[in-house]
Amino acid sequence: MRFALAVGLALALAAAAAGCVMPAGEQVVLDRRGMRDAFTGNAVLLEVSADRAKCRVAVRNSALFVERRWVDCRYVHSRPLH
Repeated sequence: MRFALAVGLALALAAAAAGCVMPAGEQVVLDRRGMRDAFTGNAVLLEVSADRAKCRVAVRNSALFVERRWVDCRYVHSRPLH
């Protein structure tokens, strides 16, 4: 049991250190820090930089126009399934 927990924790830390690991086209959520003037935090992941530090997302702004912008991948999270 402890071994499985340790392996899971090690994999999670490795994925976090590697940056964004989600595929392009994934429905994602932006943190408030990455939103700026976005209407909601809902976005679509378009691409990831080669160093996996920046993610390009499509998000609606407060005027409801779709913007494509580069944000730090720390602020991009997978959307939970309901």
